[in-house]
Amino acid sequence: MSNKIRVAVIGTGQRGPSHARELLGCDEAELALVCDLDEERAKNASENFNVKYELDHREVIARDDIDALAIATHTRHHAGVMRDAAAAGKPFLVEKPYCDSIESGVEICEMAEKNNVVAMVGYQSRFTAFAQEMKALAEQIDLIQTNVTLQRGFFNPQYFFPEHYSGILDALSHTMDLALWWTGSLPVEVMGHERCGLFKPDKDAVEFVNITARCENGQIVCMTGSMAGIQMQNIYQMAGLRGNISSVERNRIRYVTHLGFEEDKTPIDLKKGEWTGSGQPPTDMWTHFAQCVKEGRTDVSPGASLRDGLAQVAVSEGAYFSSREGKAITVEL
Repeated sequence: MSNKIRVAVIGTGQRGPSHARELLGCDEAELALVCDLDEERAKNASENFNVKYELDHREVIARDDIDALAIATHTRHHAGVMRDAAAAGKPFLVEKPYCDSIESGVEICEMAEKNNVVAMVGYQSRFTAFAQEMKALAEQIDLIQTNVTLQRGFFNPQYFFPEHYSGILDALSHTMDLALWWTGSLPVEVMGHERCGLFKPDKDAVEFVNITARCENGQIVCMTGSMAGIQMQNIYQMAGLRGNISSVERNRIRYVTHLGFEEDKTPIDLKKGEWTGSGQPPTDMWTHFAQCVKEGRTDVSPGASLRDGLAQVAVSEGAYFSSREGKAITVEL
């Protein structure tokens, strides 16, 4: 393998070109090929990025001059491409959401683990200084409860589909992943309340959602998202037995730590702190993944593993069915 891994982007619709552009500026990886079932799209991407194209992802996987894949097809097609890549031992980074069902997600996790495939889900927010500071602080407070929100404006047409991973849940998946990562515990039960088709009655996409997930170590994660949140601030809060953490819009974190409480409710060894910085993703998700590929490192942390991606899908799918059935959904991962 040369100094840079050679990456093929599978899927040149909405998100594929974004990965292609990121690869052009990466010191550890380079864009080598694009692939799409739609030949016109494939040709356009080929011309735009000055690389060759293929129409069949299986042909790409079979090529020895391709070191890894960026899977950026529609979510419903992720599983097919990942299954073929995992069977062939080809490393891949897959767009979020990881897959369209828990069942297919478990199958692919097991295949990738059996074949020691380097695989990662594209949750780039994990690589921000903000997210990593929140993670470090969460480990100090004996975390019990996490509350996060994603308030957005009206979405583009391509997000208005009825699946559990579409609508507001597509964008919320980034926030959900952060909340679960900070919590450090797998979800075991999910309760969801969703409203669909208010802005676009003919599409029945999820436009508003409230989700509560109970995790295996007893933590509670609450997640709220809506398409009506124009100019609303997003909030990130964590509370634990040894302190609390809060942030608005990812540019400032305020936190309190202590060693418990006296009988009169006075905190023991109370300390306050503040962090300021950038919440915007740097360009090192691909750098990190490329380094994992070069080293054959299947532990991609702090990147999101396939198991991490599966946990997010389980919460999303659980909320979808919980809202429709009016009861909590048990999650078994």
